[in-house]
Amino acid sequence: MLIEAAQLQEILKQDNSLLLCCLLRPVGVAAESLNESDFIPASRLFDIDDFSKPDAPFPHTLLSARDFESKARALGINNDSTIVVCDNIGIYSAPRVWFNLTMMGCNNVLLLNGGIPAWKASGYPIAHETLTANPEGDFSAHEQSNRVATKEDVLAAIGKANICIIDVRGAARFNGQVPEPRAGVRSGHIPGSANIPYANFIRDGRFKPRAELEKLFQEAGCSGDQQLIFSCGSGVTACIGYVAALLCGYHNIRVYDGSWAEWGAIESLPIEVSSSGT
Repeated sequence: MLIEAAQLQEILKQDNSLLLCCLLRPVGVAAESLNESDFIPASRLFDIDDFSKPDAPFPHTLLSARDFESKARALGINNDSTIVVCDNIGIYSAPRVWFNLTMMGCNNVLLLNGGIPAWKASGYPIAHETLTANPEGDFSAHEQSNRVATKEDVLAAIGKANICIIDVRGAARFNGQVPEPRAGVRSGHIPGSANIPYANFIRDGRFKPRAELEKLFQEAGCSGDQQLIFSCGSGVTACIGYVAALLCGYHNIRVYDGSWAEWGAIESLPIEVSSSGT
């Protein structure tokens, strides 16, 4: 699932290879602080907002299989494509792209560990634009809906010993110590959920070694026989936790697609707040 820059260089020599890059900015981060003009040659831009429901009440909501299939074909994705996904931060939005693709039935999707910064650090060439004239692909979507949790699923999971709900937002947001960045969204967290900030899974823009990732899950009270449900602000960084769990050998994993943007906006759903950070 994870590959290094040297492996990507070899994969790009294959006729059926396809490289997707995402430039989603973290909430509250100014564009000036990010490099959004350097790309790996032959990249195609995967726009998470474009691959989200335009009329959904919450951001980054997954498309229907039919709409996803249409947009994937427009990117030139085929059923036999070997797809590599990356982002300009290292590990940030690429896991969400990986999740979207694999959840919709793409069979061979790899994630570049360290993203574009790792490619550049290895001394490989850089381009300053992405491909735009993409041949129509033949991809057929087969949605794996069991990998996605709804608010009803999460509500039913609260207090269940066989399910661990993990919120990957920062501790201050999880504990309700700061306002949410989105208007109309309450502060706090899903009752009984554990907090592993997504940044804790990463070091220098790369996933930490498996032993360190396993320790994070153990410290959060998770075990291998539990189902893990990941939540975040809007379903993007939850996928960092999803990938980290896969790297640790967990298999019963879901992403709460609405995440806190949905949960925190619905007054009837319960929340917990810990102003002391405990």
